[in-house]
Amino acid sequence: MNKTILERAERVTRETIAPRASQYDVAGANPIESWRALWREGLLAGTVPTAHGGLGLDMPTYIALIRAVARGCANTGMTLHMHSTVMRFIDALGTAAQKRRYFDEVVRHGKLFGSWGSEPAVSLSRTLLMETAIRRDATGYVIDGVKHFCTMALGAAHYMIWCALDGGTDMAKSLQLALVAAETPGISTDGKWDTLGMRATFSPSVTFTGVRVPDDGMLGDPGAPLRAGVIESFALGYAAIYIGIAESALAFAIDYAKKRVVRPENVAVAMDPTVQRHIGELAAHLEAAGLVLDDSAARWDAADPAELGPLANRAKYLATEVGLQVTSKVIQVVGGRGSYKDFPAERAFRDLRTCTLMPPTVDRMLEAIGRNALGLDAAMFNVSGAPPPRADHA
Repeated sequence: MNKTILERAERVTRETIAPRASQYDVAGANPIESWRALWREGLLAGTVPTAHGGLGLDMPTYIALIRAVARGCANTGMTLHMHSTVMRFIDALGTAAQKRRYFDEVVRHGKLFGSWGSEPAVSLSRTLLMETAIRRDATGYVIDGVKHFCTMALGAAHYMIWCALDGGTDMAKSLQLALVAAETPGISTDGKWDTLGMRATFSPSVTFTGVRVPDDGMLGDPGAPLRAGVIESFALGYAAIYIGIAESALAFAIDYAKKRVVRPENVAVAMDPTVQRHIGELAAHLEAAGLVLDDSAARWDAADPAELGPLANRAKYLATEVGLQVTSKVIQVVGGRGSYKDFPAERAFRDLRTCTLMPPTVDRMLEAIGRNALGLDAAMFNVSGAPPPRADHA
């Protein structure tokens, strides 16, 4: 792990990103100044290869980086992770010309890239299927469809759109990624994003009507995204975000318990054995989830593609369950003041409850973890059009 990079991330989070988290949450707006701070520190290029001027971070350092940023601002951590995962896709699937162009925009100009896959009629937790269609015509490609939860809308410079080539339903053959500039005609949104939490990810629905994509905007071949070994890294990064949020909530509760003095005993809340037991339980569970995340990240870069789903599922499942427990019980430990928006516990609870809805769901993760334990196919997502999972792997 690169400790110098991690120290840089912790410093910029503490000094610049965390102090802005509340105002971006209230405004429900993209954390633009926080992105700029990350760029100035070179952290927007964390997953850009060193040959292109980036940091080329290994997975343990990257996960520690996302976790550190999420402690200060869950929304900045999530948007950084989305952007960084697009960089991984470009590295895995892009042509030499695409890498030169897009990596340069990030390294030299601090441009952000979003990834838009969710759709109104499709549950990605059940089946990976895209109804947004991309079709070829005489001058290039055209996208038509609707996307939901479009993170960094009106904020990123480019969007990686998950499409079905010619409207196909067999994703193993037709899943196509397309890189679209934000200013391309035909992209429209009503800008509605008024949610419980993760408000500063600004993720409204977006409609694509005859959106043109030149040939050099097509990223990889149809079906290639499923074979690139990148999709699974979404879930591993989510786990880092969940744990980072929970760590910030627990740190607040510990600090509060030490400083809050109550009558008639005139001693700190931390001296209450009940509070001690609650804090002990949360600390133990959170440390355990963090150790599983760290182990998955340490094994990631050398793992076979088939191992990535199980590594990510176990980390995300535990981070989800423990994160929800920690952020909820912290408010109970702190008491009524924990519900005030003046304190970070309330925001941590809202953000954690919202971002743990990201696929795969708990049920899907447990199913995949169980299948892996039984020696069966344990892919993270069911892929539309793929043959049914085999039961003869054991």
